[in-house]
Amino acid sequence: MRRSLVGLCTLLLVACYPVQQDTEADVAAVRALLADYDAAVNGGDAAAIFALYAEDAISMPPDEAGRVGMEENLAEMEEGFEANTIQLTSVVDEAEVAGDLAFARITFDETITPTAGGDTELMHGNWLLILKRQEDGSWKIWREMWSVFAPEA
Repeated sequence: MRRSLVGLCTLLLVACYPVQQDTEADVAAVRALLADYDAAVNGGDAAAIFALYAEDAISMPPDEAGRVGMEENLAEMEEGFEANTIQLTSVVDEAEVAGDLAFARITFDETITPTAGGDTELMHGNWLLILKRQEDGSWKIWREMWSVFAPEA
């Protein structure tokens, strides 16, 4: 009986032990997704940006209610790219993976220049992302929030 109990306990411990994942590769994949995000913004490609988000993504912009799903965000992005040239430079300050979720803490600089002329807007901010591993193993942006403040002089 004692031997059976020890065997059962060992089996339970092994079954519950988390499977080691290649977190280094996952962090690299998250960083690559963010580089793709910058490239899509700088290319004015709203569809490419949209493809980086999970279907059930939630965005929490500053001073606005959260947006559930990406349809509203896609329309806003397309309008923004029609009216402006946008240049984004982001730096991943921290990225971690835990199972099927990852987070990235990012600082960014963004320059928005109206295509019809007018003043260029400069923004500096922080961006926090939670990414979720998809069934195919890829990563998508699942939750995001950001803050914007005046660039340092």
